[in-house]
Amino acid sequence: MQPREPECRGRLNPMGSRYRSTILGLVAALTLTVTVGLPSHADPREPGTVLKRAGQTLLVGAGQADITPVTGGFKGGWACSCAKALGQHTRLYARVIVLQQGGRKVALVAEDLAFLSAGMIRDAAALLPGRGFSEQNIIDSATHTHGSQTGFMNFGAYNSVLPEITNLTEFNLTETAADPAMYSFMTRQLAKAIRQADSSLAPGAIGWGRTTLSGLTENRSLEAHLAAYGIDEPPGTGSVDQDPQGYAGTIDPAVDVLRVDRVVKGKRRPIAVFTTFANHGTVVKENFPYYTADHQGAAERVLADSIRRTSHLKPTAKVVTAFANSDAGDMSSGLTYSGPADAELVGRREAAAMLRAWRQAGHHMMRHPVMDLRWTRLCMCGQSVDGHPTDTTPILGLAQAAGSEEGRTIFNQLGLAHEGVSRLPLGLGAQGRKIALLPEKGEMPQDVPLTALRLGDRMLVTWPGEATVGVGKLVRNSVLATTAASGIKQVVFTGYAGEYLDYWTTPQEYEAQHYEGGSTVYGQYASLLVRDAIVDLAGRLVRGQAAPAPHPFDPNNGTHVSAADYGAGAGQGVVTGQPTDATRLGHPSFSWTGGANGIDRPVGRAFVRVQRQTPRGWVTISDDLGLQMLWGVDAAGQYQARWEVPLDEKPGAHRFLITAKRYTLASAPFQVGRGAVLLPVVTSGNAVQLIYPPSQVNVDWTYRPAMAPTGRITFLVDGRTVRVKGANGRFRIPAGAHVSIPAGAARDASGNRNPEEHVIR
Repeated sequence: MQPREPECRGRLNPMGSRYRSTILGLVAALTLTVTVGLPSHADPREPGTVLKRAGQTLLVGAGQADITPVTGGFKGGWACSCAKALGQHTRLYARVIVLQQGGRKVALVAEDLAFLSAGMIRDAAALLPGRGFSEQNIIDSATHTHGSQTGFMNFGAYNSVLPEITNLTEFNLTETAADPAMYSFMTRQLAKAIRQADSSLAPGAIGWGRTTLSGLTENRSLEAHLAAYGIDEPPGTGSVDQDPQGYAGTIDPAVDVLRVDRVVKGKRRPIAVFTTFANHGTVVKENFPYYTADHQGAAERVLADSIRRTSHLKPTAKVVTAFANSDAGDMSSGLTYSGPADAELVGRREAAAMLRAWRQAGHHMMRHPVMDLRWTRLCMCGQSVDGHPTDTTPILGLAQAAGSEEGRTIFNQLGLAHEGVSRLPLGLGAQGRKIALLPEKGEMPQDVPLTALRLGDRMLVTWPGEATVGVGKLVRNSVLATTAASGIKQVVFTGYAGEYLDYWTTPQEYEAQHYEGGSTVYGQYASLLVRDAIVDLAGRLVRGQAAPAPHPFDPNNGTHVSAADYGAGAGQGVVTGQPTDATRLGHPSFSWTGGANGIDRPVGRAFVRVQRQTPRGWVTISDDLGLQMLWGVDAAGQYQARWEVPLDEKPGAHRFLITAKRYTLASAPFQVGRGAVLLPVVTSGNAVQLIYPPSQVNVDWTYRPAMAPTGRITFLVDGRTVRVKGANGRFRIPAGAHVSIPAGAARDASGNRNPEEHVIR
């Protein structure tokens, strides 16, 4: 595990105090029937039957497009002026898989965003005339990275930016309409990714795999979770042992993978993956001033590389890995892990689990799967559920203003709001024990889209926001109970999908009024209303019945594609700083001037490259489409690019190459040398381990292993040398009265050495 970042006290919490109403409320306190792919004349089928079209070939396609905007704006999810993007760590993408079988077609999308909107999905579909897409058959899920942009949502509450304690003058609580340029750019790029996938349709096969991943996430609102078992604990006092299933019962460990292969001359070739896992995108915190896809972006890249290697594909072969989130409302790695290097560590563990499920899916590939879909739109119009009311007005609560376990707010520090404490003594109406702040009528959606998609023996259902693990279990169990007789074996819960309407808790979790309950805007029983609608939708699907008529609603809220693309950038760049020589794990840099706020960066292709000199000339070995680069820029167009040199980089001459929209710059060559980075440490069992320096939060940004797995050590034993090779990270200590490791005598497989002598005895 990488070192933890110190808690950021005195800042507005990234997840607490999210919206305009929160701060205003505290200040005041202080002073058509839709059935996709089913003909309208089709008759309802008997219960238990399944729509099949035997012999129909499945067509598959995949694509992706860059959705990274210009820099200088705020990052989504944190909704705080403390979270500004002044450069880029990882590119942000819309990743798409299109499946077509006969007249049925669906796009499965995952976007590197904190949240997304139904209005943008509808507008993207409108840019694809004649291709058979609409809001009804585009399933779009946000990864929920908090390192993505904000300011593009159709409803203004989600574009709000609150001040931080050290800068009370920078915020935006009133001019919250979507930025036209950003909205238009992102919508066009989403449409581009879908178009690319649709244009590449070819015969293929799909298969499902599932595994579990434990020990990486934890339930950040444990006491609220325990309330489902009648356990009432004050905040911070609960234990995972109090859950009847222990730790396993407090998280969602499910890793679902849909493997997508193209079939060419009877042979399968992997082209894409659609996968879900419940984990908040908050490993990288708000004080890292770069766009980042967080651990999800690392998992997507590592998984794609692993599939290429496993399948013996070229390193440049396109493999689209779409990481959709799940019931992650209270699931997070961000309480233990922090910073971009930790994000890669977390992502690598996720990718390893996904690869296991991908391999499993390879044994169950289907060229003619059962494929069917239902879509509708549900109004949050105050309906009753199980005899309990829901609200017609979205309202955030005082508990939300306290912030979450990942970081408290100024309001909590001033004693104005407390998670799990700021609640009424008894329930009152639809909002129960919530202490209500200002209503958000018109600033949040009134309606939510819902989708049920059957692919083989899986039922994929969508959820319009952040469901807790408790809600996820309720929905999975209810849908499975309704559809199991029709051959459904597992339910895939896809969260943050189709629309964003904040958090959704179980009634018991809601009553505890932790952060998530304070953010459940339509009341204590709202999640059950959506659950019932999804169960009904899935039941209609397996019975061959039409979906319920969607409630009429305009998700665009007046925002559409209306602006031109971002500009062409500066016509030339001027070098202002050259790199100096570096060793492995070092950070050589290159500086220049150009266009302001990253406008020079080309969309969809590399901007910053590092090249190594070889007998064949300069060869690119890294670029800003991966995980090794950081580049920043200010409003005056002052750029700096930095590269974190890998532990195994070959020594020799290197250079930066900048390929902007309208200019190219090459740095002066610099030398990369082997690193003197190993620290010998005596461990149990008469052995030595060679430890790498741990990454520093927000100073280093790539993963490095804790120790060298192999290598050799030349010990000095009673005046003579003894060479020992290592295995599994351990090097046996030779017998002798006086044993030491001279400086430079320990080396790993890449030639990195220890800088100082180490005396063992």
